Amino acid sequence: MKFAIWGSNISGGFLRSRVDQDTDGSFTYNLRLTQLADQLGIDFILFPTRYKGGLGGSNVSGGQLDPLAIVGPLAMVTERIHFISAVLPSFVPPVTLAKIGATLDHVSNGRWHMNLVSGWFQDEQEMFGIPWINHTERYQRSEEYLQIVKGLWQNDEFSFRGNYYEIKGGRMQPSPIQKPYPAIFQGGNSEEAQEMAGRQSDWYFMNGAPLEQLKQQMERVSAVAKKHHRRVRFAVNAFVIARETEKEAVKEYDDIVEHADLTAIRNFQHYAKGATGMWSQSASISDFVANNEGFRTGLIGSYQQVREKMEQLKQAGIDLVLMAFRFPLDELRPFQENVIKKIAGLVEK
Repeated sequence: MKFAIWGSNISGGFLRSRVDQDTDGSFTYNLRLTQLADQLGIDFILFPTRYKGGLGGSNVSGGQLDPLAIVGPLAMVTERIHFISAVLPSFVPPVTLAKIGATLDHVSNGRWHMNLVSGWFQDEQEMFGIPWINHTERYQRSEEYLQIVKGLWQNDEFSFRGNYYEIKGGRMQPSPIQKPYPAIFQGGNSEEAQEMAGRQSDWYFMNGAPLEQLKQQMERVSAVAKKHHRRVRFAVNAFVIARETEKEAVKEYDDIVEHADLTAIRNFQHYAKGATGMWSQSASISDFVANNEGFRTGLIGSYQQVREKMEQLKQAGIDLVLMAFRFPLDELRPFQENVIKKIAGLVEK
């Protein structure tokens, strides 16, 4: 199993709760976080994209750093960790992304990837004068986007004509180091998202959810991929509270939920109404406290219990867990010692 952490390029933390948490979104903080993760052998760090704040944690005054621009300098001071930059098609044209992505892949020596997010935040786009299109159209545009990016990366000359983009004999060198191209990540819970993932993406990100709900999504995406003679790998989001004892972890979880920031949650729910499929299974306040339904994956308990849950996820076919922590600079090392290393030992046996 591979492990990823969220980058902190968006300020405010990952909990909509009035409890202490790391909320720093500065470059200095991200430098410390990325170097620590690299040292501990974490496989990936994902930098989300946001142009309008106020949807994450309760303290969002620090704004947002760009998820593409931040990778270059961090790649120069790390050795192993891979970078994933979230990209909104409406903000970054596919040709521009292909050029930036190939450059970052060279700068990082083959350690960069993109996470395509089709976008559900209408106000965010309209505030910058970007016309809003419906859910189905957004995924149609995203599929064309991926076809162009992959086409430019893999061909000496590439042409394309679709409903949203046209390329006439496009040439782009150098191509990325990774062959055939840097692996493409994609999220979304809707039928359109799953169809596109099966046809175009290499990894499918899922919001936090119980195992049976995750299996259902994986089966649908895998069925589409099989029709196209492809294989998609799966990743799930989780907010981790791993402590020495279950009692400690549950007490901390209860305290976080008890102090839920209802204003921040209602604000998020208001804006997320246009996210088809996403959060459709969320029924309680706790489901919205952690970003991307992170508590629903259930990585809350003693180190042993979290290891056992990780093993269940792996056995179900999940290859990557994307983790958020309340205090990642403090929690990553004990998590690596008590969970990651011991899971690796179990796999070797």
